[in-house]
Amino acid sequence: MDNSHKMEIFALGAVVGSLVGFAAARLRKPVRMAPKSIEWVSNPNTKWKPGDGAEFSEKHTPMRTVLPKEVPGGSCYPLIISSYVPRPIALVSTISSGGVVNLAPFSYSGAMGHDPPLIAFSVCRKPGGVLKDTLKNIQDNNECVIHIMSEWFVEAANHTCGNFPSEEDEFKLSGLTPIPSKLVKPPRCMESGVHFECKVKEMHDMANDAGKVTTTIVVAEVVCFHIREDLYDDNHGKGPTQVKADVLRPMSRLGGDTYSTTSYVYDMPRPDRPKSGRKV
Repeated sequence: MDNSHKMEIFALGAVVGSLVGFAAARLRKPVRMAPKSIEWVSNPNTKWKPGDGAEFSEKHTPMRTVLPKEVPGGSCYPLIISSYVPRPIALVSTISSGGVVNLAPFSYSGAMGHDPPLIAFSVCRKPGGVLKDTLKNIQDNNECVIHIMSEWFVEAANHTCGNFPSEEDEFKLSGLTPIPSKLVKPPRCMESGVHFECKVKEMHDMANDAGKVTTTIVVAEVVCFHIREDLYDDNHGKGPTQVKADVLRPMSRLGGDTYSTTSYVYDMPRPDRPKSGRKV
């Protein structure tokens, strides 16, 4: 065997070894290193002044332009969930007209206003255009409870996203604890630190180019807040009333099956406001 063949075999072995090592690393159960609290840090560029523009050279990197109908793979789903990030997760509890409780997470969600307080989330159709239980229940009674998902119960909350039969109760399947609500019928999830009891104000069906309804946007008005005592801060009754993010440790969604935690934060006031923030 000449030296060139030996080098080729050596190179091939190195590649195979790297692939095996990579696969083994992926199979090993990772150790969770989530922060126990959020760290407050300084702004990324404390020397920035109006007119300086972006600090990083990435703004000069060429852009890839893709039309929705020309996305490789044929579906915008992987692209939209990996590019519009991070997304807050609405963990939504509902109840059917027959009394069956449902609990499911939705990362197509966000706060839409504060007067009145509004939260919106969208419920995509199942294959074949089948309605999800959450949407069916909301159509029955126009009520739901939205919860913030935190790091301490993410496994149980994630389990509720399974495609379970309508008669199954995701609270029982996940081991989470239902507790009574004050103003609506669906129960609340005790493990969550923040609960929003909601009355649904509007629902908007959205159709694709073929005229097929693929998702429904649900706009819900918060009629009652529940905040865990150690998260609640109203400045000794003087306001403003806020939730302590460093204790809440909220989860968000990235692309694929990836969740994200908040590890560090910094304040950056608007140019028309003092550093002390907005006066409420």
